[in-house]
Amino acid sequence: MPESYTRRENRQRASLTLRGVRRAIAGADMSDLEAKGDRIRARAEERGEREADRMWSELDSARSDAATAKVKADLATGRDRTAARRAARDAERNVERIQRKARKYL
Repeated sequence: MPESYTRRENRQRASLTLRGVRRAIAGADMSDLEAKGDRIRARAEERGEREADRMWSELDSARSDAATAKVKADLATGRDRTAARRAARDAERNVERIQRKARKYL
């Protein structure tokens, strides 16, 4: 699963890296910095999992909506047919948009 870091966490990670480099040069103990980094990474992984779960549920919902719109377009007649086709096309575009966003969670 990909991690999902906040801006603050990215700043903290950069700060920890810099402090770690300084301590490594000095030969000091870095276990506290590693522990902080691990906690930040764990929170980011947990957040990434929640985001991925939500993204997949959105994709399932969009696919269901697209299928419903397609059936309505197939069954529509007269003036309603044009609107139904447009709705089906928009629903398919929404599915494609969500699929592009969901690729980062693969």
